[in-house]
Amino acid sequence: MDRTPDLEQKLDVLMSLAADDHEGLPPRLRHTKDVGALRPLNIRTLRSGGMRTSLLRILMTNACSYNCHYCPMRRDRPMPRTLLKPEELVRIFLGAHRRGWCEGLFVTTGIPARPVKVMDDLIQALELLRERHRFGGYIHVKLVAGAEEAQIQRLTSLANRVSLNLEAACGASLAQIAPDKNFSTTVGDLERVRKLVLGERAAQAQGRPRDALHPGGSAGMTMQFVVGATPDTDRTLLDTVAGLQADGGIHHAHFSAFRPISDTPMEGVPATPALREQRLYQAEYLLRDYGFAPDEVVYDSSGNLPLSLDPKSAWALGNPERFPVEVRTASYDKLLRVPGIGPLAARRIVNRRASTVLRGLADLRGLGVVTTRAAGFLTLRGRRLQTTRWTEQLGFWAPEEETGKYHMVYQVSPGTFR
Repeated sequence: MDRTPDLEQKLDVLMSLAADDHEGLPPRLRHTKDVGALRPLNIRTLRSGGMRTSLLRILMTNACSYNCHYCPMRRDRPMPRTLLKPEELVRIFLGAHRRGWCEGLFVTTGIPARPVKVMDDLIQALELLRERHRFGGYIHVKLVAGAEEAQIQRLTSLANRVSLNLEAACGASLAQIAPDKNFSTTVGDLERVRKLVLGERAAQAQGRPRDALHPGGSAGMTMQFVVGATPDTDRTLLDTVAGLQADGGIHHAHFSAFRPISDTPMEGVPATPALREQRLYQAEYLLRDYGFAPDEVVYDSSGNLPLSLDPKSAWALGNPERFPVEVRTASYDKLLRVPGIGPLAARRIVNRRASTVLRGLADLRGLGVVTTRAAGFLTLRGRRLQTTRWTEQLGFWAPEEETGKYHMVYQVSPGTFR
């Protein structure tokens, strides 16, 4: 009989670790499971590069002094507020880690007071984990913009990855939805972290041993954008991402499709299609991992990515002179441009074809090629593998058409824990 606790039971156990022995769960934590309380704990399994890892994601507090128009934690929104102290956060994480429920930690927070005070609490939590409990595993922390230089240095030294919320593509757009935030301040803090991350990576490249307790942000930064809350187009967002990534130190960008939250000024604004978020991720992969230049990304007349086609297929159909590609002789870079062929599959093809005869689609599928997408763009020994491209079979339904769609209002945004 399987006695493994489910997620709800795990979270109940972990919250109990925050209880004082004499008083039980303190009042500031007694409503953590109420509707709209945002729930401070979440266990997520992530996949990256063929590896799986589980993170305990902790929202240190959902109290916030900012009044962002889209945010479920905004100052003027009536909701149960919770607060984990640094010592409680550490007890909860170590309890989950000892039970094998998570391998690493992700910490984010609202800003209930000055950024400097919130950063002190974040640093204290990480110092307890690193210095007192000697935890050498993965820690991802969300930096609060407006911190002091010494705080940024200390937090980055203790974390494997640091992320910042940019929210919008520029200051003018951010001011429309987050009047208390300053885009230039956030970008300035990003540059400070970038300098530290690049310095740590350079030192390790020159032979300095990696310090698991002081990783110096060497896993790289991430940055988050709220998609659809502002008039920013996909082109504007991706141009901003490409510009920030150009100087190094940034691992990837996060995109969160806007969701209208009850009791906020943007409650009546339509939700952004989740597919738009997905298309932005796909386009960012092309820029970061596939060697695409920003001006190669295909947009529609409004400056947004077409929802009916993934960005790689849209580029391939717009460049028919580049296809078909011959499987036996094409370079790695040319194979990587084919829809349905990723970096791993492209490497496998290049390595395998020198010693193995590739006979058809079944062999390509065995190497990781998504042949339903790729076949129409490939030849094998001069023979077209498929005459009709998969992308040309689409078009019966346009995702952009949402006439009459029900307007759902949410208590919590799916992007809260990113």
